[in-house]
Amino acid sequence: MDTTNRRQWLKNSLAASATLSLFPLNAFSEINEDYYREHNNKSTVRRLLYNENHLGPSKNVENIIKQVIFRSNRYSTFYEYDAKALKQLIAKQEGLKPENVLLGHGSFEPLIWTATHFGSKGEQIIVPSPTFDVIGLFARKLGANVTPVEVDSDFRMNLTEMESKISSKTSLLTLCNPNNPTGTAIETERLKSFCRLVSDKTTVLVDEAYIHFMDSWRNKSMAPLIAEGKNVLVTRTFSKIYGLAGLRIGFMLGPESLIAEMEDKFTLGFPGNMPNSLSVASAIISLKDDAFLETSKNNNIKIRNAFYNELDKLGLNYIRSEANFIYFDVKNFKAYKELMLKNKILLAGGWPTKSNWARVTMGSEDDIGFLFDKMKGKKWL
Repeated sequence: MDTTNRRQWLKNSLAASATLSLFPLNAFSEINEDYYREHNNKSTVRRLLYNENHLGPSKNVENIIKQVIFRSNRYSTFYEYDAKALKQLIAKQEGLKPENVLLGHGSFEPLIWTATHFGSKGEQIIVPSPTFDVIGLFARKLGANVTPVEVDSDFRMNLTEMESKISSKTSLLTLCNPNNPTGTAIETERLKSFCRLVSDKTTVLVDEAYIHFMDSWRNKSMAPLIAEGKNVLVTRTFSKIYGLAGLRIGFMLGPESLIAEMEDKFTLGFPGNMPNSLSVASAIISLKDDAFLETSKNNNIKIRNAFYNELDKLGLNYIRSEANFIYFDVKNFKAYKELMLKNKILLAGGWPTKSNWARVTMGSEDDIGFLFDKMKGKKWL
């Protein structure tokens, strides 16, 4: 399928309109880009694995990097674009204080800190399954009792079952909204009611890595519960909709005392533990760039709707997504995986609880067109 035909594909499609693992990192492709490099195969490897924004960072980010790169010999302190300024901006946008904000290298780092903080003494941690289980993975290594709770028949986090698992030994309950890999989200008021109730029993963490892809996303965040005094943590990242995955910048929001305790415990307040100056400046500019956020979201909706249409044509079951990826049943994952690797397409899937389901990032029109061009033969079914 050439570029012109792929554009026509998108146009036509739009018109028709078990043990948990750290699955986005290792679950699909034992053969990754390094494999192709080592075998001197220089053809394009299509990355539909990590839910990156194929648009890249905004032009405003590109410009600010050019302006501040000369400061790369300095820690990110005492400048207009420093960690303190980023905390202040985040706090202002969220209706919180800078003391409620903990910065990290992506949201991955605060999630690891949370696992260490709440799981190093054999505590129970409750997690949905499947999900992006950074906390569960690291907490298990520390000896925590990690309790997975399967999603319900609608592929949504089973809040009732999760609440029933809480005991006197429960230190943390984690949620991911929208959830990864299912792409499903819990209705806002129901989730808020759940968090208010459960946070009286244990700390609740809500991973909002993909919340920006939802309509009226600010109204759907659990961050306001922190201002209410609830025992809630919220993590976000600049890796997804903002296109800054390679710059590694994210943050956690939470009660002031808990954030202060974790910051002291894991960063020691040392400038060298702060995100770098380029990522901090890029994050500040991104938070002010609503136009780019809307462009990314609208582009994702277009590709996502076209993807649904192609899955309908193939007769494959899928879950409608609130994020920038789609979770669908390929029926024979082993054969499907071989087809994808043969064509140098990297994506995720094959988890213990849904062994024949795959997750595909909503990449570029060219990448998605190429994917369906290879799928239409149905050789894996």
